[in-house]
Amino acid sequence: MNTGDVLLVGRFYSLAREGERFSALRVGTDGRISQAYPDGAPLPPDIPRRPLPSGTTACVPAFVDSHAHFLTKAAMGALVKTLSRLEDGRVLPDCLDGVRTLLAEASEERPRGPVIGYGLAPGVLAERRLPTAAELDAWLPGRPVIVLSFDGHSSSYSTAALRILGLESQARDGVLSGEAHEFNMDRVMTYAMRALSPAALAKGLSRAVREAAEAGLAAVDCMEGFGNERREPGTEILARIGGRLPLRLRLWLQYTRPELVGRYVPRMARPRVGGCLHWEMDGSISSRSAAMDRPYLDRDHSGRLYRSPEEAYALAKPFYNAGYQISAHAIGPRGIESILSAYEKLSAGLGDRARDRRHRIDHFEFPRPDQVERAGRLGLVLPVQPGFAWIDARFHRSYPEALDDQTFASFTPLRSLLQAGAVPALSSDAPVQPFDPFLQIAGAVEHPVASESLPVYDALRAYSWAGAYGAYEEEDRGTLEAGKYADFAPLDRDPFETPKAELYRIRTLGTWIGGRPLESPPDNPAGFVMRALTSPRRKI
Repeated sequence: MNTGDVLLVGRFYSLAREGERFSALRVGTDGRISQAYPDGAPLPPDIPRRPLPSGTTACVPAFVDSHAHFLTKAAMGALVKTLSRLEDGRVLPDCLDGVRTLLAEASEERPRGPVIGYGLAPGVLAERRLPTAAELDAWLPGRPVIVLSFDGHSSSYSTAALRILGLESQARDGVLSGEAHEFNMDRVMTYAMRALSPAALAKGLSRAVREAAEAGLAAVDCMEGFGNERREPGTEILARIGGRLPLRLRLWLQYTRPELVGRYVPRMARPRVGGCLHWEMDGSISSRSAAMDRPYLDRDHSGRLYRSPEEAYALAKPFYNAGYQISAHAIGPRGIESILSAYEKLSAGLGDRARDRRHRIDHFEFPRPDQVERAGRLGLVLPVQPGFAWIDARFHRSYPEALDDQTFASFTPLRSLLQAGAVPALSSDAPVQPFDPFLQIAGAVEHPVASESLPVYDALRAYSWAGAYGAYEEEDRGTLEAGKYADFAPLDRDPFETPKAELYRIRTLGTWIGGRPLESPPDNPAGFVMRALTSPRRKI
């Protein structure tokens, strides 16, 4: 008798146990898997079958992006000119004249308001730097122009933009990096968002959801909030409608004032705080602002620490005491030490119960060996991006210019982290990198330090189960097992039969939630708003 269940027939890797594979899933009306059929097991003849996308070779649990700036990605898709692209194995433009051409195109496309360019990779330019205020003034006289680097940790401005933002005294030659960049991003983003109409924001959000769905993502951890303003319209809008979108968005507030973060908690599945910007312990490698132990090869400094261990402790303590899950950006070992020691101090005496809080250190890029072990003892969730090094080795080639071999050997030690008991969770850091899980999976499997590479099984789990675990959802999602939701990503290749060097070529064929294709919201603003207003609301 047909009970309303459906049968999905294909090759399903559960990722619950290595090598476990099913030939079909029976899915109930609640979207959960009621039965999983091993290869060769007879399938019930009376259950209707729902076809998978054409070209599907294998299915894995849907991916979870554990660190993305979703609102920024949505806004940039509607407002910003992309200043780098991959073409014939090269990153272009490769000179400032090419940057000038793209900004001129952006000026023609948007005759009024600011001209904003994002994604510039200074390391591939012949001049190896961002444009100065004088150059921007000459290229686009009188226009407010903002140029952001691809890693989001340095920027440059025309004179008009500096004046509007009140940054004249902080930007030498119109360029900001380090703390001067990080802690002024609230001004920059607030200004940019004001130039974005509600219709354009709706279109940008719809496009971001669509990109995520096409990439096999079922959920995204959204690091939002640019400063400590009382009201940021973009964050308010995302908090209000995010729970009505088909993609599962999890809101992380980057504010540092408990009373401001607390305003959003009633809309959240659990209280979360932190991320980047004012929760950054240091900067980035590309901008030479990560707090390293040894000087950069091409600088006479080792980067500046943004927050000392004492300051990190003072920042985290009120949120820890209030029961928040906490996240903080740290890349270099001195930055990692600040937030890691704060977590240790806050959880002193808890023993294994410290793991229950599932606090995070995002990026965790160049830890010392003792920091790996300590992160494991605390059971920290570590949203990491091994795709950075994978892309850099092939296109940007910036790491060898900045770091000596001994330092680079400590890059994101995935295997050691797993062995220590930490939970590395792969993520894109979008819009820094695209919503493409297999860039990060390739980076984990083809790790630049061979001893720290992951098998395909562990890399896939780090982009599915780990993300669900980090959100306390591992009982419902993250693997394909009876009792869990049938959330999966159909793939055009079987990752377990694909050569390592070809993993990055695997393409997802959408996202399925509860045994059905994720339906992206309409691209037109009116349709998007209507869908958001009429869809059921869940906590974000």
